Amino acid sequence: MSDMRDRIKGDENSFQKLAKAIPGFAGYREAEIRRTADRLVRDHMVKLLDATRGDLNDLMRKSGTSDMDMTAKIGEAQRRLTKLRDRVDHAAYGYSGFFDAVKVENEELDRMYDYDMSLMENIADMDATVAKLKDADADDYESLLSELAEQMDEFEQMLDDRSEVAKGIVPGTE
Repeated sequence: MSDMRDRIKGDENSFQKLAKAIPGFAGYREAEIRRTADRLVRDHMVKLLDATRGDLNDLMRKSGTSDMDMTAKIGEAQRRLTKLRDRVDHAAYGYSGFFDAVKVENEELDRMYDYDMSLMENIADMDATVAKLKDADADDYESLLSELAEQMDEFEQMLDDRSEVAKGIVPGTE
């Protein structure tokens, strides 16, 4: 995925380019670009998690009621993915507004953006495991669901760490 910050900058219109000439506006605009990129990356992660959840839903329908224990485990994985998806969707931005008393430096916003990009790798791992589940024999479901659970644990830990990063960015929120 290309860097969203560069794509947003490239989409600037003439008015936005002219506004950069206003003293102090360029820094404000740069922060807005980072905020927009943060939201776009997280929206993309939500879509990826929704697709993975959809694949689990398909697997659930495919398994039917032939193995209730396995159906329950797939359902649990779906619920966990839903919770993780909601955490990503409603994650703290980790920045302050233009008129807020506390300001966040651009480097800190870049760190948050880069961290969010690293979360995408974990989503890809979970999606790959679900894809394996779709093609697996019933005998392999148990080990693949355990692998998926471990990946969700890791992703959840990364989300916890993201919250800590966000808290560290805004002084006084511990």
